[in-house]
Amino acid sequence: MKAHLSTLRRSGFTLIEVLVVIAIMAVLIGLLLAAVSKALEAANRMKCQNNMKQLMLAIRTYSTSNDSLPPANFYQVVNQKTGNAAEGSAFYALLPYHEQENIFNLYTQDRPDAGYLGTQYVSLAPIHVCPTDPTTSNGIAIQGNIATSNYALNLALFGAGGSFNIKGKSAPYRVGTIPDGASNTIGLVETSGYFPGHSTNNPQTGTQENYMSWPWPAYPNSYGPYWPNPDQLPGQPNYAGVFPLPQVGTTAMQADPNLCQSYHRGVMNLAMMDGTVRTISASISQTTWSNALNPADGQVLGSDW
Repeated sequence: MKAHLSTLRRSGFTLIEVLVVIAIMAVLIGLLLAAVSKALEAANRMKCQNNMKQLMLAIRTYSTSNDSLPPANFYQVVNQKTGNAAEGSAFYALLPYHEQENIFNLYTQDRPDAGYLGTQYVSLAPIHVCPTDPTTSNGIAIQGNIATSNYALNLALFGAGGSFNIKGKSAPYRVGTIPDGASNTIGLVETSGYFPGHSTNNPQTGTQENYMSWPWPAYPNSYGPYWPNPDQLPGQPNYAGVFPLPQVGTTAMQADPNLCQSYHRGVMNLAMMDGTVRTISASISQTTWSNALNPADGQVLGSDW
C-alpha cells in the first residue's frame, strides 16, 4: 500500500514544474499576440496605401479629363438667378472620378446644404479611412458627426499660384507639367481624422481645425483636408521658411492639426503625383521633406528620401 501511494505522488507535477509551464505558455502567447499585432498593422498599412492609390488615380484621371488639377476650392453656381453655389474641396470635385457621382450630383444642386455644407456629414468609407486611425469610426469622427478623411492634399501644390484662397481656381499645373516632376512631388499625406487632444479653435489662427473633413474647401482655413495649412504657405503669416515635419507613429492625444501625421508604427504613407505610394520614417530631414512638398523649388531630394 505504501509503495502504491509513493508511485501516485511521483506521477504528479511539482509547483515549480507548473510555474515553468505557465511561464512558457505566457511567453508563447506574448509572441503570438505580437505576431498577430504586427500582421494586422501590415494589413492596415496596405489598405491605407491602396486608398491613396485609388485617390491618386482619380486625381490623374481628373487632370487628363479637365486639363488641370482639381481646384482647392471647388465652386459651381447651381442657381443663376440667386447665385447660389455648391462649394467644396478638391476631394469633392473628385467624387465622379471614383464612383461617387451620385453623391456629387445630389449635393451639386440648388439646396440649402449644397456642397460641403451637406456632404460634411457623409462618410466616404472605406476610401478615405486609414484603419489604424483611432479617432474615427467608419469615416465619422468619434466625437461629433463630421465626416473625416485620413488623407490631406498637398496644398503647396493644389493651392499653388494663390489658388488656395480663390474659389473655383485650379493650380497652374497639370500632372504632366509640375516643374519638379510628378515623381518628385507629394500629392497626398496622411493625417488624423480628428484631433481630440486639441481645442476646437487653433491658437495660431483662431479658426476651427480639430477635424479633417474630406469635402471642406481650403479658403476658410478650417476643416479642409489640406496640408500645409493655408497660413503656413509661403507669403502667409505663419510660414517659417520650411514646412513642419510630420508626426510619424503618433497617438490620438498628441496629433496636432498644424501638422500631418500617421498612426502607423515608425512610418508614414505618401502618395506621389506620379501615382506611386511610398513610406517615410521620422528620420527624414526638414530640407528633404520641404522640397518634396514644394512643386517648383528646383531642388534635388536628399539621400534620406
